[in-house]
Amino acid sequence: MSKIKALEEAAYDLVQAQGLSQLSINKLAKRANVSVATAYIYYENKADLLGTLYQSIRDTLILNLPLPNAALPVQEQFAQVMRTYAETFLAHPKQVNFMTALSANPEYLPEAMQGDDSLLGPAMMAVIKQAYEQNKLRTKNVDLIVAQALQPLQWLLQTRAQHKATVRVEEVDALIEMAQRAIFVD
Repeated sequence: MSKIKALEEAAYDLVQAQGLSQLSINKLAKRANVSVATAYIYYENKADLLGTLYQSIRDTLILNLPLPNAALPVQEQFAQVMRTYAETFLAHPKQVNFMTALSANPEYLPEAMQGDDSLLGPAMMAVIKQAYEQNKLRTKNVDLIVAQALQPLQWLLQTRAQHKATVRVEEVDALIEMAQRAIFVD
């Protein structure tokens, strides 16, 4: 494992085990089995470390998800994007926990990144936009849509990961169906 990968994994593990407030470059270096000087080669300080990892995680988990098939009906596009979120989150449980910890404690991020904690990415925004244009949404309030769809999905996946429990496909499908009923008009 490369030194930078070791530092990333150590950061995820330390945040999960001890929380953000207890994370330090010294602890990070020790956990990654590298020198403190090596850690400082990659990261200026704790805020730089957290910001760099947070942005990378947001790119992987949210911003780089593929756009849905626009030829499908909007509710099927929604289900497609929700399943992609679920698959991606399940594939990266440590990163989901890390992202959630920073979303709840943005003061640890560089100032320019504070407030940039939405689960809403381009893929879901494309679905919302199309549903809006087709008058298929119960509300035009995007925050309420996120609260009815993405936040419950994140909570379910993160909670199960923390308890080392699995999430069945049927549960994800049920959550998607519930979100569809909450968001879309008949």
